[in-house]
Amino acid sequence: MTAVQMLQRLMVAQVKSNHALGAAIEELALWAEQNGGAQAARNARDALSALDDSSELIGHCLEELGKEASR
Repeated sequence: MTAVQMLQRLMVAQVKSNHALGAAIEELALWAEQNGGAQAARNARDALSALDDSSELIGHCLEELGKEASR
């Protein structure tokens, strides 16, 4: 396995982790909202935007790595 391929695999794993964390945070935000924690729910959803931004950047990097690997 080349270094580029290894980096691709690591980045894919990171995106999957981000998605799992995002789903868990959203569930907790819903629970907080339903139990009187509106501010906690807002804070949790604000944190989700950082995960989304990170996943988006990783996705773009994966595209570039894919191009590099196919050369």
